[in-house]
Amino acid sequence: MKSDADDMDPLMIRGWFKKPYSVTITTIFIFFAVLYNAWSYVGKWLDSILINGLVLGDVTFIKTLTFVLILLMANIIYMVLNKQVALLRTVEEQEKQLIMYEMKFQNFIDTVPDVAVQGFDLDGSVHYWNLASEKMYGYKKDEVMGQKMFDLIVPEESRDNFENILSSMQNNREYKQASESIFLAKDGRKLPVFSSYSTVPASDDLLEIFSMEIDLTERKQMEHDLNEAKIIAEASSNAKSKFLASMSHELRTPLNSIIGFSDILANDHSGCLSDDHKRYANNISTSGQHLLGIINDILDISKAEAGKMELQYEPILLPSVINEVVEAMRPSTSVRNISINTIITPNVGIVKGDLGKLKQILYNLVGNAAKFSNDDGTIIVRCDMDDKIVQLEVEDDGIGIKEEDIGNLFKPFSQVGELSTKKHKGTGLGLSLVRELVELHKGEVWVKSEYGKYSIFGFNIPVDNSLEQE
Repeated sequence: MKSDADDMDPLMIRGWFKKPYSVTITTIFIFFAVLYNAWSYVGKWLDSILINGLVLGDVTFIKTLTFVLILLMANIIYMVLNKQVALLRTVEEQEKQLIMYEMKFQNFIDTVPDVAVQGFDLDGSVHYWNLASEKMYGYKKDEVMGQKMFDLIVPEESRDNFENILSSMQNNREYKQASESIFLAKDGRKLPVFSSYSTVPASDDLLEIFSMEIDLTERKQMEHDLNEAKIIAEASSNAKSKFLASMSHELRTPLNSIIGFSDILANDHSGCLSDDHKRYANNISTSGQHLLGIINDILDISKAEAGKMELQYEPILLPSVINEVVEAMRPSTSVRNISINTIITPNVGIVKGDLGKLKQILYNLVGNAAKFSNDDGTIIVRCDMDDKIVQLEVEDDGIGIKEEDIGNLFKPFSQVGELSTKKHKGTGLGLSLVRELVELHKGEVWVKSEYGKYSIFGFNIPVDNSLEQE
C-alpha cells in the first residue's frame, strides 16, 4: 500500500537518498555530467578557433579560464599542503603520546617493588632491565644491555628449559609461561623465583619477550623452617607420649600394690588394727585410686595424641549405659544434695562403639558437671537419636563459663578462670580426654554456657561407628 509520502514523491527520490553511498554516487554522476557538458563546450570552442582563428573574445575567455585554473590549482595545492601539515601535526602528537606512555610504563615497571622485569629478543639479547632486576640479580642496567640472558642469570641446568620457552614463543606469539625456576645472581647465588613470560610484537617479523620474576628465597626459607619445626614438634610429641606411657606404666604397677594392700588393711577383721589405722588405710586406698585415675587419663591422652588408641566396637544399649553411670555417680553427688535427672527419648537404642570409652566420656562429663554445680543443684543428662546420629548433653546450673574461656576448655592440663580455684580442683585432663575419645568415635563435642547461670557440654557420634571405620 502506498502512503501519502509516496504520492508526493513519484520518482522515489527520497527513497534513493536513504540508500548507502547514494550521495556519493549522485555527486559523481553530476560531476561527470557537468564535466561532459563543459568539455563539449570547450571542444566546440577549440574547433571554432581552428577553423576561424582567434578573435578578441577568445583571448579574454582564455585569460579568464587560465586565471580560474590557476586559482583552482592554488586552492588544490593549499588544501594538499594544509592536509599534509595537519597530518604531520597528528603524527607528532601521536609520537609524543607514545613517548609519554612509554615513559609512564617504564616508570611504573621501574617502581614496582620486588618484581624483576627484563625485556629481550628471541636470541636472548637484553634491551630492558628494571630497578628490581638490579636489586635481585646485582647487575646494573648499563652492564646488561645487549648481553645474553644465558650469560647473565640463566644457569646451565635451566638453559634447555629457557630455550624451549623462547622456541615456543617464536612459534606461538600468544604463548605464555609461568612456573618456578632457578636463576643466578651476579655473586653466584642461586635464586628460587616464580617467573612468567609474555610476548610483545615489535613488528611483523620481530618479537619482544618480557620476563617477570618474584624472589621466592624468603618463602622457601619459611617453608623449610616450618617443615623443620614440624619435624621437631612431632619428635617432641612422640618423645612426650613415650615418656608419659613409660612413666604411667612404671607408676601404675606400684600403685596397684599400694591400693591392694591398703584395701586389705582397711577391711581387716583380725582385730590387729585400730579404727584409726583402718581409716588411714582407707585414705591411702582412696588417694591411690585417685592418683591411678589421673595416671590412666594421662596414658589415654598420650595414646590418643600418638594415634595408638584403638577402639573395640560392639553393640551398646545406650540407655542402660547412661543409667549405670548416673547411678554410680549419685552417692558422690548426694553429699552436696545435687540431683541427677535423665531425659532419654524413646528412640534411643543400640549404638556401635567402644563400651569402656563411652562410659569414660559419660563419667567425665557428669563428674565435671557435679564438680562445678552449686550445692542443692541439678544435673540433667539428655539423649536423643535418629537413624544416623546419637546426641547426648549434660547440663548443670553451676557457675557457668565466660565466653573468652570456652576455647581453652579442652586443652590438656588447663583450667580456665574461676574453674582453677581450690574449690574446683582437678587436673584439667577430663574434658581434653572427652574430646579425644569423641573424635576417635568420629564425632564432635561442643559447649554452651552463660556465665553465672549454666553450662551444657554435649557431643554426637554416628550410630554405627563400624561403618565410619570402613
